[in-house]
Amino acid sequence: MNNAQPADSTVPQSWRERVATYVDEIAQVAETIDLILDETRIRTVGLRPNEVDASTTQLIAAISDLEKMVERREALLRAEDAPTKGLSLSEKLLSTRKIDDARLARRCGEVAEMIATTHQRATALFICQYHLSEFQRDVLQRLTGATAPQTYNRSGQKPKPSSGLFNEAA
Repeated sequence: MNNAQPADSTVPQSWRERVATYVDEIAQVAETIDLILDETRIRTVGLRPNEVDASTTQLIAAISDLEKMVERREALLRAEDAPTKGLSLSEKLLSTRKIDDARLARRCGEVAEMIATTHQRATALFICQYHLSEFQRDVLQRLTGATAPQTYNRSGQKPKPSSGLFNEAA
């Protein structure tokens, strides 16, 4: 008779294994967001607003996944079997003074940097899209002479109303 347990038995994972799984999954979410940002940037450059809207929907779903990962991180930090020292996953891992835990802590830092870079890219893309979406309105306002508050006014003075670019040229 064979008393060996099957490989798929429900043995609970250690805290470190759960953290390793979490880090792999959050890295995957960050990579997904990065790919969506790449696609959105290309569609923005190509001035394809309908496709940009589709990318925005995908981005919202991916950000929702990222928010769920934050909840999981909090659960890992408060887990009963987590090391007591440290306020972050990296600090807790480093407090064990084990080489594998130190490697995982380094991986946590790499993923944190990836997420920070993705955040910067998303912010820059949002600003570009905002200005591109306002471009057509700005051109029409200049042509018709309509005045509207400017987004940025470097001189601090109010813009002078005009009768329109075509009227002034005539």
